[in-house]
Amino acid sequence: MSISMETAYIVCSRIAGVWVILSSAERLATLREIRPGGILDPRVNAVSGMGGVTSVVCGRVGTLHYVLLLTRLTAGVVLLVSPAFLVVIGTWPVVAITTLIAGRLVTYGGEDGSDQMLTIMSVAFAVVLPLGLSDERIAKVGLYFVGAQACLAYSAAGVAKLISHDWRSGVAIRGILSTRTYGLRRAAMIVQKHPVLAWCLATSTILLESMFLFAPMLPSTALVVLLVVAAAFHASTAVAMGLNGFFWAFVATYPAIIFLNESVRGWLL
Repeated sequence: MSISMETAYIVCSRIAGVWVILSSAERLATLREIRPGGILDPRVNAVSGMGGVTSVVCGRVGTLHYVLLLTRLTAGVVLLVSPAFLVVIGTWPVVAITTLIAGRLVTYGGEDGSDQMLTIMSVAFAVVLPLGLSDERIAKVGLYFVGAQACLAYSAAGVAKLISHDWRSGVAIRGILSTRTYGLRRAAMIVQKHPVLAWCLATSTILLESMFLFAPMLPSTALVVLLVVAAAFHASTAVAMGLNGFFWAFVATYPAIIFLNESVRGWLL
């Protein structure tokens, strides 16, 4: 298995573009909540670093936020469909800037791992790709960083679950599936009746995530199997728990992981 640097960037951008479009559209759909009295009222940010600024422009935040999200959505479309690599390079700074500013203007109740991964990728690509036009080594650093960050995110989650008694025993799985936010009633009933199944699900999740610690060094076939299983895992959690963002945000890093893996194995051989 082999992937070129440009192909890795293009595939990362295509998949990430889908999540940029979806997340922007979701936030555009909640714009009514930014108005005074809404659950995302900008005046709530008065306790944050930008509170003073936000208070002054409170009446205009909705319009500014709309422009930012619309620009971000358009940039996502460009990432998804643009055939020109130079256009993709020029689009990532737009995604990074609009993501960072929009996130500071309005508090969405906390970002999850998919938002954080997209932010990391967009900032990294926005900085590295323009500089990489004159030096290919700099461009490679962007893929190495994103691939390593994804492996770290997975493995850290796996180790955190491993040292948790609730996860090792399967209690955490039963609890999560029983919640209103992330739960699925039928699945919750099944794991409550069958604790062994909950233990198997928890253990397989721990093993899957922890295996990413070795992803940069795995043989090609083993890496492909790991990524396919991880993608299937994200697809299942998207259906069962509504975590659709994790599928797009993390699968978007897989070309970078593959590129990192090829480079690391090349250095070791």
